[in-house]
Amino acid sequence: MSKVYIAKQSIGEVRTGGEVKGLTEERAKFLLEKGAIEAVEDIDTGEGGEVVELEKLTKAELTALLDEEEIEYNDSDTKAELIARFPKD
Repeated sequence: MSKVYIAKQSIGEVRTGGEVKGLTEERAKFLLEKGAIEAVEDIDTGEGGEVVELEKLTKAELTALLDEEEIEYNDSDTKAELIARFPKD
């Protein structure tokens, strides 16, 4: 699984909940320490070995996947919060 970074606040042109791409390891570490981003991993849905990049899904698609996996969430959760609810296995 690969690690992706989700903005917890707007960073440049990336809005909250969007994927932050092209970070150097040093820059990612800095932003993680400041709480500006969070690291998440792509997950395997178990359907045909297909890997789903969660940050590319809509909030509705994320909640549908959470429902399928019987994972609890709040309707007020942001997209980043929904992504963080998936297991990191």
